[in-house]
Amino acid sequence: MPNRSIALCLLILLLPVLSAGAPVIIYDSGRTTPLPDQPDTVQVQTPVTADFSVHLEPLPVTSPTLSPGKVEARSLDRRYLERPVFMVGADGLSLRWLAVHQARLKQHQAIGIAVNVDTAEHLQQLQQAAGGLVIYPLAGDALAEQLDLTHYPVLISPTRIEQ
Repeated sequence: MPNRSIALCLLILLLPVLSAGAPVIIYDSGRTTPLPDQPDTVQVQTPVTADFSVHLEPLPVTSPTLSPGKVEARSLDRRYLERPVFMVGADGLSLRWLAVHQARLKQHQAIGIAVNVDTAEHLQQLQQAAGGLVIYPLAGDALAEQLDLTHYPVLISPTRIEQ
């Protein structure tokens, strides 16, 4: 019995080596011709006629479940959040909040989300108030539902939500 196991193991180990030989010819009619040598890589140029450019208009962005207002600070467990995120809108409260917290947001390399913004000019005002921090215009309803938020501006870090 042990000899069979050893023989089987050797056969399994040698099978790739034995099968790497020349191909076996099953039938040759005498009229077959060898294929020309093929290069290792074939470069084919095909004309592209379709226009794949996509024009997305990100504005206006509205988040009906969110409005400017007071946010109570609380603990949070989102350890997977690599960088803090702040949510703002194109309103006076958000602009003042950005002006006050700009240095802290920069220190933490926070990423901004504009959840209520109508025009590119309003988005630009927010970015200027944030001192050049990146602010993306995105609807914030799904995030607000996950974090039980109804108001902004707010800073969301891995361990805390605060205004």
